[in-house]
Amino acid sequence: MKLIKMFFLFIFIILISCSILIFLGFIGGKEEKGDLVAVLKLQGIIINNEGEENTIDSNQVLSTLNNIEKNKKYKAVLLIVDSPGGMAAPSLELTYKIKNLKKVKPVIVYIQNLGASGAYYFSSAATYIVSNPQAIVGSIGVIISVPQLYKAMDKIGIEIINIKSGKYKDSLSPFKPLDKDQREYFQKLVMEYYYQFVRDVAENRNLKTKEQIRRLYEVADGKVFSSYTALRYGLIDEIGVLENAKEKTKEILKNNKVKFVEIKLYKKTPLEKLVGSNLVNKIQPRLKYGVWTIME
Repeated sequence: MKLIKMFFLFIFIILISCSILIFLGFIGGKEEKGDLVAVLKLQGIIINNEGEENTIDSNQVLSTLNNIEKNKKYKAVLLIVDSPGGMAAPSLELTYKIKNLKKVKPVIVYIQNLGASGAYYFSSAATYIVSNPQAIVGSIGVIISVPQLYKAMDKIGIEIINIKSGKYKDSLSPFKPLDKDQREYFQKLVMEYYYQFVRDVAENRNLKTKEQIRRLYEVADGKVFSSYTALRYGLIDEIGVLENAKEKTKEILKNNKVKFVEIKLYKKTPLEKLVGSNLVNKIQPRLKYGVWTIME
């Protein structure tokens, strides 16, 4: 009886998967012709694993940008950004990818609502940045957060004993306070990442003179700015709405007939969430770009 139930469940999954593939083929079957601009919406916290809602999976974005770079139909990329930042390493990977991609095809960033920290980091690498008049920009900086639970554990009588190979091995444990040496060590570590962040932004934004670098360090203290202040400091190129970003893309390409095509990054389907992505992946191959629809 159990085997029969498993058999019917398997058949049900196959039928649902086939229906999804047929539907995706129907809505995605129309192939755009002519010169295209790939439009990617990057919304949420930057991470480096398969994303749920409100996250930017750097691996998915990197893969998609690689495909766009190879596809001659796409003449440019328009990134619509709404993100508070996220993990340091994925933010840097996106930054360097965009920096290299713009040597081949223009990359225009439109900061729709929020382009802060790691999101500003990769945005700074673009060919041109347009920011919505009501958007928030900046927050150049790095943070390591260490939750502290040891006081609560003392109250309930729980003690954690760490057997460690060196004095710094358990430095970021939430079960003990940071001592002075450990705090100083991690402060130096944060500053290493911070200086790299600022150097990259300066290079990306073509800030070369001593005065420009000095002004950048003055504003690179974690503050966020309005678009108008960001423009004054040279963090963006223009204040406008999405239509302005599209017009700027056409201007850079010197092509008024270019078509803007949205590429939706992969998100787990309800079926994957229900039965698990590993089983579904065996019977439901993904499309080329998927189903399109330390912190910095």
